[in-house]
Amino acid sequence: MLAGGMEGAGVEPALLMRDHDEEFGGAEGAAAEFVRAASPAARRLVIPGRVRSPRGFAAALRARRAVSRFAPAVVHLQAGVGNDPRLVFAAGARPRRFALTIHDPVRHPGEEVSRSAAVGNRALLRAAGLIFVHAAALRAELVEAARPRAPIVVVPHGIDPGEVQPLPAQPAVLFFGRLGHYKGLDVLLDAMAAVWQTLPQATLTVAGAGELEDHPALGDPRVTLRAEHVPDAEIPDLFAAATCVALPYRQASQSGVGSLAKRHGRPLVVSAVGGLPELVADGSGLTVPAEDPAALAQALLAVLSDSGLARRLGLAGAESAASGSDWRSVAEATLAAYDEHLLAPRRGIGR
Repeated sequence: MLAGGMEGAGVEPALLMRDHDEEFGGAEGAAAEFVRAASPAARRLVIPGRVRSPRGFAAALRARRAVSRFAPAVVHLQAGVGNDPRLVFAAGARPRRFALTIHDPVRHPGEEVSRSAAVGNRALLRAAGLIFVHAAALRAELVEAARPRAPIVVVPHGIDPGEVQPLPAQPAVLFFGRLGHYKGLDVLLDAMAAVWQTLPQATLTVAGAGELEDHPALGDPRVTLRAEHVPDAEIPDLFAAATCVALPYRQASQSGVGSLAKRHGRPLVVSAVGGLPELVADGSGLTVPAEDPAALAQALLAVLSDSGLARRLGLAGAESAASGSDWRSVAEATLAAYDEHLLAPRRGIGR
C-alpha cells in the first residue's frame, strides 16, 4: 500500500517479496494479486520457497543483481524481514543507509518468535539509518525497549478511502481480525452481557482466523462466529453490517482493523493501549480503559443507542481516510523523512 502511495507521489518503487500466501488464508497467488492491486506499476522481485530452500538462495542472488541494476536511492525494510535474511541480502541494505518500519516495538503477549528471527530483527534495528513507527506512543515504547541510535519518525498507518454505507437498522458490533488473547475478545464478550441488558436486540459478529478461547457468550444466538480468514472481497459487506467496531485489546501497537473501520465510516471503541488512542484522536471513536468490561459496555451502548453519534464518529474517520491518513499523504511524509535523514547529498528517488 505504501508503494502505491509512492507511485502517486511520482516515485518509481520496486517491491522485494516472498511468494508466501499465509497471511491471505493460504489462497495461492493471493499475495501477488494484493500487491498488483495496491501498486500496479511497481516492479516486483519475488524470492520463492522457505528460508532454507536451495532454490530460494539462487533467487535471492538474482534479485540482488536486479536491485543493483535498479539502483534504488533508498532501501526501506519492513519489520519482520529478519525472519528471512535472504530478503535483507537481496535488498542490498547497507548499515546506517536503510530505513526500517517497526510495527510492534514490544512483542504481543503470547507471540512466539524464533531465536534466529529475534537476533536478525535486533541486528536490523541497530543497523538502520532511519526508523518509522505509526504512533508517538510506539516511539516511546521503542526508545524504552531498544534505545536505537537512528532517528525515529512517526508516520501514521495509511488508509484507503472507501465508500461509506448507511448504518444498519439493527445495532451491531464487529470484532474483526486475527484472534489472540491480547486482542481481548473475552473482555468484549463479558461486556456484551451488560449491553444486552439494555439493548437485547444488539448483535455481535466475530470474524477472523487464529486462537479462539472458549466463552459462554459464544453460544448466544446473537453472536455470529466466522473463525476463518475473510477474503478481501467480503470485507466491505462485513463492515457495512456493523454499527461500530470494537478493539478491546489488552496490548497493541497500531491497528489495521481500525484503519479499515475508518475507511468504511464505522465508529471505533478502543482500549487505551499503544497507539489506539492516537488512532481515534481525529474524533473517529471512543476510548476506554483496557480489560474493563463495564466501561467497554458503556461506550458500546453510547454508540449503539445513538445513531447520530455513530454517524458523526464514523464520518470523522472517513474524512481522515480521505485526507491526512491517505496513502499519498503517508508516502509524502515518508519521502520527506528520507530526504532529511538518508539522502545527503540529495539524490531524489525517481521524482
